[in-house]
Amino acid sequence: MGPGGPFPDLVTVPGNPAPPGAVVEWLTASDGVRLRTVRWIGPANESHGTVLLVQGRTEFVEKYFEVVGELIARGFSVVTFDWRGQGLSSRQTPEHTKGHVRDFSEFDGDLALVMDRIVREHGKKPYHALAHSMGGNIVLRYLHDFPHEFDRAVLTAPMLAVKTAPYPLWLAKAMASVFTGTGSHSSFVIGGEKQNPFEQVFETNGVTSDKGRFERFMACLGAEPRLALGAPTFGWLEAAFRSMELVASEEFAHGIETPVLLIGAALDQLVHPGADLLLIKRIKRGMYVMLQAEHEIMMERDEIRRAFWACFDPFVGVAEAYRGAARASSTAA
Repeated sequence: MGPGGPFPDLVTVPGNPAPPGAVVEWLTASDGVRLRTVRWIGPANESHGTVLLVQGRTEFVEKYFEVVGELIARGFSVVTFDWRGQGLSSRQTPEHTKGHVRDFSEFDGDLALVMDRIVREHGKKPYHALAHSMGGNIVLRYLHDFPHEFDRAVLTAPMLAVKTAPYPLWLAKAMASVFTGTGSHSSFVIGGEKQNPFEQVFETNGVTSDKGRFERFMACLGAEPRLALGAPTFGWLEAAFRSMELVASEEFAHGIETPVLLIGAALDQLVHPGADLLLIKRIKRGMYVMLQAEHEIMMERDEIRRAFWACFDPFVGVAEAYRGAARASSTAA
C-alpha cells in the first residue's frame, strides 16, 4: 500500500499494454520507503542475461513497457523499479507532485536494495544496466562502488551537467545552497509551483519529437494521477549538483571499470551533451555515440530508436538471431 491508499500493481492504457509475465514486488528500504519493482524473468536456459532498466527523474515503470518488450524480444530478462519519490513508490513530501530527495545516497540505497533483493535473487548473469538521465548519474555511482557487478552499461543522455536557463549555473547553485541552508529543502525550485504535470503539451514538451509516445505518457497520468511528478525541490537540486560534481571528477571516472556506452542527444534541452564527452575521455572502457535526438532517446521517433538499438545490440552482444526476432516483434506491434 502506498501513500493515500492501495495502488494497482500496474497501470495500462490503450496502446500501452504491460508485457506478459510481469511480477510486481514491493520492497521496503531501511528508512521505511516502499519501492515498486517489476520483473520479467525468462527461462534460465533461454535467457541472454538480465537488463536492469533504470529510469530518469519523473518517470515510472509503465512509461517503459515498449522498451521492456523490445528487451524481452532480444532474449533478456528485465528488472525495473520506481525510484523513491516518483512513480508509485513512496513520495518524500505530503505534496505529491514535488520531486524531492536530500541526498543521492538515498537513491544509491534504492538501487542497492533492488540489486540485492531482485536482480541477484531472480536474474541470470550477465547483468547489464540500461539507464536514462538521472538514472544514468546514479548508475555511474554504482559502477564506481561495485566495479564488477555489471557486464555492460548503456546510458542515454545521463545527467552529468544540467542546463539551468534562465539562470547561469553559478547562480542556480548559489540559490540551491541558500535555500537548503535556510531549511527550505522541500520547497519547489523557483517557478516550480506553476509547473502542472497534467498540463504538459506536445508542442512545448522539450524531451521527445514523437507525438504518439508523448500522448501515451500523458494517458498514463490520466489513468493514474499518482504517477505524475512536477518540478524538483531545492533539496533535490542541491543534491543533484553535488552528485554531478562527484561523477564529473577525474578521479571518480577513473575508478569505473565497467565498459560504458554513452548515447548523447544532440538536441537535448535538459542536459549538456558536452559533459558526456569529458566523462567518456576519463572512463577506461568508454564509448560515445551522439544521435540527432531530444532528451528522451528511448521515447523518440522510430528512426531514432532504430539507431539507438543499432548501438545497443552489438555493445551488449545481442546475437543476430535475437536482433532478427526483435525486429520482427517490433514490426508486428
